[in-house]
Amino acid sequence: MEKTKKLFACFTDVRAIVAMALFIALSIVFGKFLAFNLTSSIRISFENLPIIIAGVAFGPVAGAVVASVADLIGCILVGYTINPMITMGAVTIGLLAGLFGKINCNRFLKSILVVVPAHFVGSIIIKTIGLYVYFKLPFWLTFASRAGVYAITAIAEIAIINIIFSQKIIQRFGGLRRK
Repeated sequence: MEKTKKLFACFTDVRAIVAMALFIALSIVFGKFLAFNLTSSIRISFENLPIIIAGVAFGPVAGAVVASVADLIGCILVGYTINPMITMGAVTIGLLAGLFGKINCNRFLKSILVVVPAHFVGSIIIKTIGLYVYFKLPFWLTFASRAGVYAITAIAEIAIINIIFSQKIIQRFGGLRRK
């Protein structure tokens, strides 16, 4: 019961809800308006960075909620068809970042642990399957190109998150950061 309360604690704190709304807005702006579309299925953006931060700051459930709301609203705003597999990939990113954010280790290793598994499973595997189903593109070509893009994106996000950890910014989000 206590663990369940902790998972949903951020939904009863106004500051946490406002912060999550900000992360949703940032994800939409980064992913839909500041992205570089290389092809119809490959886009360079930092849309997952706010999702990862939300997952680490408020837990896996909050990360998943931020991801799903950002994906759904973002698709509606720019006229994309909602693809449930893409949304599930985003949700997985928030969940994994929140789960790996609980690990107690040095900040650089933690930065790697919250970014790499989230991108590998959510962005490279699940979202690639969603794009394969939606666009009927060759799976392995899409997989390889997305892996390359997310390897570069992950390096930048690891650096940014490491800075955020070093400045103790996440702890300032309403005192909800888990030990």
